[in-house]
Order: sequence, then structure tokens, then C-alpha cells
Amino acid sequence: MRKEKEFLKKKMIEFQLNIAEMNRSLHEQKYTFETKEKKLFIELFEILDAFDNLEKTIRAKEEILDKTAMRMVKSFRTINRKLLRLLKANHITPIDLSDNTARMDLCKIIGTEVNHELENEHILQIEKAGYMDTHQNVVLRKAEVITVSNNSTPTV
Repeated sequence: MRKEKEFLKKKMIEFQLNIAEMNRSLHEQKYTFETKEKKLFIELFEILDAFDNLEKTIRAKEEILDKTAMRMVKSFRTINRKLLRLLKANHITPIDLSDNTARMDLCKIIGTEVNHELENEHILQIEKAGYMDTHQNVVLRKAEVITVSNNSTPTV
């Protein structure tokens, strides 16, 4: 009977060690996956930035584009929408800055301008859109903005 108890005790310890090792391995794999996923999203954001820059250029010259160029523009816009839908399917959405107020948890201020008609921290321009994971409620990339700062000299 004593040998059976010792044997069972040994097996229990063995199982507990295996479970602890599996838990450690699972957490390590989860961290690796999340790191790779975040890196992929950051790279996709850079592609969206390129589309935004292209869109700004197109808007400036849209009236002089011919029919073929307009079809190409339509294709670019379709690809951009598909990329945004892909991100949304993975709970990634652009940060909503519709209130035009820079919040430090959502924005990185890359420049300021003096404008006494507007409040401090009012967003004048969004240079790069920010994105967040709505499923985990985590900011993946802060929006880069230019804001009003009436307390100091402009930094743009």
C-alpha cells in the first residue's frame, strides 16, 4: 500500500510539472503570436498611410485626370476599402477623433500652431491615422497630429 501511495505521489508531481511546463509554453506561444500579429498590423498601417498620401495627391489633381486614370483611382480606393474591412474583421479600427481634441492616450503630437480662436489641444491636422484593437481595447498606433498650442511657440 505504501509503495502505491509513493507511486501515485510521484505521478501527481510529474503531472503537475507537465501542466506547469505546458502552461509556460502556451503563454510563450501566445506572446509570440501577439507580437507577430501586432507587427503585421503596424506594417498594414504603413500601407494605409501610403494610400492616404496617394488619396491626398489624387484629390489635388482629380480634375485633370483622364478616364483611364480615374479607373485606376477607383481601383486604389477599392483596395483601400478592402484593407480597412480586413482590419475591421480583426477588430482593428481607426481611432475616432471626431471631437477634434488630442488625447494623450490616443494621439502623438508632432507639431503645434498658435491659433487664439481655438482651444489648446484642438486638432488642426491628422498626419497619420491611429488604430486600436476594439476587442482588447488597446491602442496599436497613436494618431500623429498637429494641434493648437497658444502657450508656446509653434513647432511645425
